Amino acid sequence: MTLETQKEDSECAYLVHEESLPAGTSYKSPPPPDKDANRIYKAEDEEEGPTLHSIAKFHERLLEQAGFGAFHLLVLLMAGLGLTADAVELFAVGYILPSAEHELCMEEYQKGWLGTISFIGMMIGALIWGIMGDRLGRRRTLLTALASNGIFGVIAAFMPTYSLLMLTRFCSSVGIGGSLPIVFTFYSEFLVRKNRGKHLSFLLVFWALGGLFVAVLAWGIIPRSGATIMDTKRLQFGRWRKFLLICSIPAIVSAVGVSFLPESPRFLLEMGRNSEAIYVYKQIFSWNNAVKSGEEYQLTELEVPGKRPTVHVSIPSNRGILREMLRSVENCWNNISGVFGSPHTFLTLFLLVIWTTTSFGFYGISIWLHEYTKVIEDNDFESRTIKQANLIVEDKNLNTSIENTHFTNLSFINVRFVQTLINHCTFYNCSFTNCTFSNIRTSRTYFRNCEFIQTEFLDTDLYPNKFQACSFNSSHFFNTKGGCDIDFDVNFKLAELFYENLFAQLAILPGTLISSFILDRIGRIQTLGVSLVLTGLSVGFLWFAESKEMIIAFEATFTFLSVFGWNALDVMSTEAYPANIRTTSYGIFAALSRLAAILSNITFGSAVEVSKLIPIIISSAVLLAGAVCVTRLPETKDYLV
Repeated sequence: MTLETQKEDSECAYLVHEESLPAGTSYKSPPPPDKDANRIYKAEDEEEGPTLHSIAKFHERLLEQAGFGAFHLLVLLMAGLGLTADAVELFAVGYILPSAEHELCMEEYQKGWLGTISFIGMMIGALIWGIMGDRLGRRRTLLTALASNGIFGVIAAFMPTYSLLMLTRFCSSVGIGGSLPIVFTFYSEFLVRKNRGKHLSFLLVFWALGGLFVAVLAWGIIPRSGATIMDTKRLQFGRWRKFLLICSIPAIVSAVGVSFLPESPRFLLEMGRNSEAIYVYKQIFSWNNAVKSGEEYQLTELEVPGKRPTVHVSIPSNRGILREMLRSVENCWNNISGVFGSPHTFLTLFLLVIWTTTSFGFYGISIWLHEYTKVIEDNDFESRTIKQANLIVEDKNLNTSIENTHFTNLSFINVRFVQTLINHCTFYNCSFTNCTFSNIRTSRTYFRNCEFIQTEFLDTDLYPNKFQACSFNSSHFFNTKGGCDIDFDVNFKLAELFYENLFAQLAILPGTLISSFILDRIGRIQTLGVSLVLTGLSVGFLWFAESKEMIIAFEATFTFLSVFGWNALDVMSTEAYPANIRTTSYGIFAALSRLAAILSNITFGSAVEVSKLIPIIISSAVLLAGAVCVTRLPETKDYLV
């Protein structure tokens, strides 16, 4: 082999078959790879001449030759199920809380933490899996993340205590945290530039389907009212546990499907694993042209511009574990530094602001609407309170439910309360003489300054905290119901949560279809900017929402307008960075998005009792501030991935 031949061989490993390219096309050696490692390539770069200036451009040409077809639909389905699992993880908690509260004896603050722990896990998972996606590969990372979510989701269904449920739900959320940054990156690297925005938009349909899946599943399995939950005997495997088991199916199916998919050829080229990349391109072509007999992929050899040395992620036998761990941490830090360093510094900062404002505004309003709906329901319930005063009730058997009643200065003489539910009742300055409470269940019911004379309590849940400044004379308690003494609120109606989530998720579907047609036509910047402006201005209409029906209609409209922005932001974040730091950057954005959601939960959850003007001003200002930052971003629709 001559010196000249060796030089050529060091710069290119294979050649593209000349018949697949324009006549007269010739190839020259590209610039050294270190100069272009972090360069974003645009389609307009082709005007510089027929030379392939980057691996990104080269990858684009081979995908065009492979075509679009069955292979891409399979990747879309498996990646989409990963986003379905992400939605399931978020929405499932709201449906299981009442049942889990009753069975696991959860206090009010513990219920709040069960929801928050999911966001914390997703935040950590997004960062971890995002970095790993650039180190270990998209497919392997996504497979591991989905498998972790599915396995711990199943384990969570069997946990007998609150602490263990929290731990397993946290691990499950860490797993699914990787779905958002990896799914969009993985699928995008199989798509050509021309229709990339449209096809990536379809992924959000699966997120909406995840919300619908959870709502319909809960409607068929979860008890639909608090009274039904109390009536349900304490089984070893309650209905909410079966619900959690089935909720793990999307993640498990997606993990199994991803295990049969190839690695992203773009990642393989970035790692210098060129022969494996060739095999993947041939697989794509074979799947997409299976019905066309005689079609062959026009590829015999492949020239890789700026060919990189093959990168192997392994631990050599002659190096210590600690040293390898430190080296891995250093590599991960280099990835993070690459996201914030030149030439991406200002791009990253503006995207961080936009991700934060969009997430804070969207989740904040969603949380506030849910809490405000509960306030409306509580106020409506209190407005129907029955008041009875200065009466004598004697020689009666009360075996029907007593609800939402205030008793003042009543005398109960020889009265039997038998097998009934006393819900949201207050007995103030009442006397009970020769009375019996047998097989009684109570919710938010209290006795204040009452007197009990020769009264028996048999098989009740009337714990000491139900009696305030009361006196007992020759009265006895027998077989007080065991378990925890939480004051479970039976005023839970699954239908309210079901319809609230149902219409909001249905609004995503038309929004996704419309955005899929405009993203590649008018661009990501305009779509994102207009969406943020419209959602920011639409918040003002919240002032006129006074009923549950109006709130549901507003939430559906708000979600519909937000979809365009989320789609554009997801696609832009995927395209804006080079392949070697692509999932790391997206993982950072996704992690910050979860953190913003936690902060919005704290901010808007505490503002539900104040004027509606506060959440309107905060969310509108935040969303419009994000729209201003959009003007500083570059248009990415012509970037090559």
